[in-house]
Amino acid sequence: NSKHHRHRGRIALSYPALAKRAFGTPGEKIVQVGISLMQSGVCLTYLIFVPQNLRSSAMLLLQWDISTNWTLALMVAVQVPLSYVRDIRRLTVTNLVANVLILYGLVTCLGFAASEMMGNENDNDASSTTTTATVHANSFTKEILHRSQSLPPFNPSGWFLFLGTSVLLFEGSITLLIPLQEAVQSPSDRDAFPRLYSNVIRGIVTFYSIFGMTCWMAFGNDVHTVMTTSLPSGTMASTVQLAYSLAVVFTFPLQNFPSLEIVCGAVERLMMSSSQMSLSSNNDVDGDDVINRTMSTAKRNIISTLLVVCLSIVAVLTMEDLDKVVSLMGSLLGCPLAFVVPPLIQNRLGEGMISESRRCCNVVVAVLGVGAMVISSITTILKWD
Repeated sequence: NSKHHRHRGRIALSYPALAKRAFGTPGEKIVQVGISLMQSGVCLTYLIFVPQNLRSSAMLLLQWDISTNWTLALMVAVQVPLSYVRDIRRLTVTNLVANVLILYGLVTCLGFAASEMMGNENDNDASSTTTTATVHANSFTKEILHRSQSLPPFNPSGWFLFLGTSVLLFEGSITLLIPLQEAVQSPSDRDAFPRLYSNVIRGIVTFYSIFGMTCWMAFGNDVHTVMTTSLPSGTMASTVQLAYSLAVVFTFPLQNFPSLEIVCGAVERLMMSSSQMSLSSNNDVDGDDVINRTMSTAKRNIISTLLVVCLSIVAVLTMEDLDKVVSLMGSLLGCPLAFVVPPLIQNRLGEGMISESRRCCNVVVAVLGVGAMVISSITTILKWD
């Protein structure tokens, strides 16, 4: 990501740019490395998720037991050329298609969960009446209450895995919140943005909670990490797995883009002469923009290929540990980027403008973030087979 963008004469800062203002170049580099690693971690989960889904689909539809290594190789063959795209706007259509496919998958998964809880008592019956429907509705409600009461209220063995996973769920929000608010043109709309953003996050958290609880109640503690592989056998389940796999394939280039830009910038800096770097610095030009314009297509394509291949190698080694990979990414990278660095930036840049109580609250949040990062990361690593 570029460090800042100009909107009608106003400089719109990004997360790394704020870190640089607060802590200088070291702060900027730490945030950039964190963002790059976290986005690469998300792409790594995609390289694990898709092969497992495709393997399950092949078993359901064709009765073929295909190795995940082969399906991973197929995905890499698709993602390498897609990673060559330099204009992110070209990914708009594929991202829209991915959103539609994900919506289809979510709705269908909820339908499967509801059907699983209803059991076989709601078979199609031409003579069904309103009374029968009422009886079924009451029975379904009782089943939901029974299943919810049978679930353990707290799972101490998996709590820290959940902590890291829940943080990584908002990886896009962590890195894009500041650019989104800065991109709003009207001052009144910018003032309303925090409230709107909070409402959107509440809606997302509510949906995540309902979806997770519903599927947990339906499929029980034996539900797989890749939930789509827990769906009942059948053509409909296969379409969900294929839809999700295709959606992830389409969104991979977009998720990989920020990390790729940062890596390309770092590599090009090593190759540029000190005089060129000095010139871009003296002219107060965004160094990343200069680098991205000067880097040849061939060099960028080589770097993008190596990045995807390296991620695929890690995916092979962690293919059966998707839950731990997600948790570790959220704990080790998401926690500091979400809970540690932002309050420290506000304390540094807001000196004399924020109250002492707010500064103390920021310090408490940062300390809790460090604690969550350390404890959750260590617990996840110790649980690794």
